[in-house]
Amino acid sequence: MTAANLLSVIVPTHNRRDPVLRAVQSVLDQSGFAQRSPDQAAMERGGPGRLEIIVVDDGSTDDTVAALQDRFGGDPRFRLLSSSRGYASAARNLGFSAARGNYVCFLDSDDFWLPDTWRAIGEIFATHPELAFVSVDGSTLATSTQPASQRIVAKGSPGWSHARFKDAPLTTEHIDLADGRQFALVRGDFFPAIVMGDLFYLSGLVMRRECVAGAGPFNERFRYFNDWEFFARLCAQGPGAYADHDGFRRESGRPDQISRNRPALAMARRHLYIAHSLLRRKDSRITKHAAPLQLALSHARYSAARELLRSPHRGWSRRYLLRCIRDRYKVARCIVLLALSFAA
Repeated sequence: MTAANLLSVIVPTHNRRDPVLRAVQSVLDQSGFAQRSPDQAAMERGGPGRLEIIVVDDGSTDDTVAALQDRFGGDPRFRLLSSSRGYASAARNLGFSAARGNYVCFLDSDDFWLPDTWRAIGEIFATHPELAFVSVDGSTLATSTQPASQRIVAKGSPGWSHARFKDAPLTTEHIDLADGRQFALVRGDFFPAIVMGDLFYLSGLVMRRECVAGAGPFNERFRYFNDWEFFARLCAQGPGAYADHDGFRRESGRPDQISRNRPALAMARRHLYIAHSLLRRKDSRITKHAAPLQLALSHARYSAARELLRSPHRGWSRRYLLRCIRDRYKVARCIVLLALSFAA
């Protein structure tokens, strides 16, 4: 059972006591949310004050669970689920299965929201009810070795800078919020762009529940770029929007972050997987994008071939390069790389 205008924020965590406490508090502190349970809020009409936050503890061995219960156990908006170690994708799937809201966000436990994030996103959904999702931008926290990075979604996600981003049927408008703030809103069909490169961060993305269900669960077999694969399936569910609004903070540089440890070849291999898996889906919303999907597949083969040239698996590199030549994708470059693959 879902509750109208209820936001479910799902936070997977593992051995991150202090960051997850900060993440949960940042959601509970959102303007417009009163201290009441989702069941109580569901019986009311109007207003943004409907919230549940579900923390999924993924087999923590520190005192994360005790700290969460001690600080938030008395808040009716808070729920804690525990599971054996299954990693972030499994924890997100478990959290979604328990969520009751018709809006959903998967907030990373080392990120946190700024105070008016949900108010801004809620106004966008109210203005554009056709949207499947709304993404806001964010920034990183400064560290002892690195300054803060701004607009990490639009500037840091590779899909935004890809040459084919311009092919996506998107429009830009300016949004005026009720509190007087203004920012640009890019909306439309992001699917032709997402298949060429990642575009979003989970922590800044709020989705309609039925679109999350339609996209399907996070793939639990892989640890790298699972969010990108999920975003591609999500973008096939309908139009979305990106708001140039600073809505969350990300703590970069933590030693336990998966993004710090992924191998260089992982992105190219996952891109191949995404393109192949989407082509196999019998979905009319995906099949209408056959051209950008085929282009994405060629691009993924080319990227994988370049990475494989640096490995002992040069035979696979040649296979991908020959396929790119057959598909007339970057033929001259592929011929040069093919020649290099035979060099000592």
